[in-house]
Amino acid sequence: MGRPGTGLPFSVVNPPVPDGHWFVPTRDGTRIYVESFGDPAAPPLVLCDGMGCNGSFFAYLVPYFSRFMRVIRWNYRAHGQSEIPDDPSRMTVEDSIQDLFEVCDALDIQKAVFLGYSMGVEIVLDAAHRAPQRMIAQILMNGSPGRLPDTFHGNTMARSFLPFFYAAVTRYTGPVARLWHAVIPTHLAYLVSSINEFDGRLVRWPDMRPYLAHLAAMDLQAGVNMLANAAEHDTRPFLGQIRVPSLVVGAYRDTFAPYFLSEEMYEALADSELLGIRGATHSAPLEQPDLVNLGIEEYLVRRGFLAARP
Repeated sequence: MGRPGTGLPFSVVNPPVPDGHWFVPTRDGTRIYVESFGDPAAPPLVLCDGMGCNGSFFAYLVPYFSRFMRVIRWNYRAHGQSEIPDDPSRMTVEDSIQDLFEVCDALDIQKAVFLGYSMGVEIVLDAAHRAPQRMIAQILMNGSPGRLPDTFHGNTMARSFLPFFYAAVTRYTGPVARLWHAVIPTHLAYLVSSINEFDGRLVRWPDMRPYLAHLAAMDLQAGVNMLANAAEHDTRPFLGQIRVPSLVVGAYRDTFAPYFLSEEMYEALADSELLGIRGATHSAPLEQPDLVNLGIEEYLVRRGFLAARP
């Protein structure tokens, strides 16, 4: 058993009520929190969130798809209500992939549509390479095939800054954590971020506040350990070997995961389609939820993975 995570529930405004929720014990004893929405007999849709996220970017996706799919949402280690592992070295992408498989096993999900957002794209891609038999299709939204600091904002500055941030958190945990907890969940952070990270005209403060509150509440050391590991994870060496049907969803104004990364994945994957969202940023599922949801549904129906609705 690990230590409690943030303890925050599904972090969106007016969150949908799950039809079931569980703690899934994993191989090292860390318990992973899972929620299920919709008919258990419906086709399953498994969501893999971004780093530091706790469901807020799925605020409009979950209620839309849970009407005709069984939507599974789970928290990464140290996120939401999932536990922080006792061993700090177990905050890795590899652990997240294994947790994903164990969550599916615990819920008896043999095969599903997997949707990854932001860092979740790397996790879904790696899972598709290891266990394609588990996947009906994969939806890769606003993400990178790996080594995100090398392309963040279209340059390598984040790669250069990462060691200094890691050292600051490790050596001065108390002061850095206090500053982090004081600044991140504020309206000022929202306003600053809306200038160059997301579109403040389309994402309201109430929509972004739960994400910032969760990010501020996270255990900073656990978070930076996962960030450092994810910075080295890369699926590019085997992208061409993945045969799982794929829909890549990219946003033209995304600075976290620039649009050329979506084009790169689309071109490398054997069976893929590309949905480009004009005018959207990394927060595309919040900024243009109707376009994103309908685009995903249309793909699944057209490919025969989902029955058409009246």
